Amino acid sequence: MAQKDHSPPYMNPHHFPLNSSSPRNKKSKAPLMEDFFTEWIRHEESILSSLLLSISTNNCTLQSSMTTTNNLISSSVSHFESYYQRKSNFADQNVLQAFYPQYLTPLERTFLWIGGFRPSLAFKFIPADQSDCATHLKREVLVEERALSVQMASLQEGLASPEVLNAMKEDRLDGNTSVERVARQVGIALRALLASADRLRLRALRAIIEALTPVHSTQFLANLVKFHLEIRRLGLQLTNNNNNGD
Repeated sequence: MAQKDHSPPYMNPHHFPLNSSSPRNKKSKAPLMEDFFTEWIRHEESILSSLLLSISTNNCTLQSSMTTTNNLISSSVSHFESYYQRKSNFADQNVLQAFYPQYLTPLERTFLWIGGFRPSLAFKFIPADQSDCATHLKREVLVEERALSVQMASLQEGLASPEVLNAMKEDRLDGNTSVERVARQVGIALRALLASADRLRLRALRAIIEALTPVHSTQFLANLVKFHLEIRRLGLQLTNNNNNGD
């Protein structure tokens, strides 16, 4: 049974397919992104196993182990970078689908803020005895996060303008109207906002790691990845139960 889409009208990618360069998207890239995400999650499971193994061995005082730990941290960060790079390419095709990804489960989508997790959420996974070292950094991230939220609210108001809403209602995007020009401008603005939010997410991740020792960075990444995978697992389970009528 197909999942019913409960997304609000202004975030429904099928209702209003804004493209950052052209409002009418000729060829959907959603299946390719979905395949990529499936493989990306599998790789993340492997990363979690490596992180947990590194923590359990606890031999980071040895130079060889430190090198291994640093390489593991680097590969973990690269893993997240690869997602945002692929997501950026996906957003170039259809920015609204990137804002409200259909390859995520409904549970995962409840966490969405401008197309992904809030950057400030990452601070919850810092080891408890190291939280003070990132206090100033967290304040800076929260300031930027609030500024982006204000921009998002402004863009949502633009999408709710009478002219655009009438076009959505009548499905009247023929490439020759003033509504089409408005839609193109909104799509470009949304694309820029999504790029800023993704950059902030990555900056927060890198800054936290820089503020921590390699050992604590490994613990932080393990906490973060484990949470992400647990939300994914639970989301799939809930979706499966709903589809089976449980």
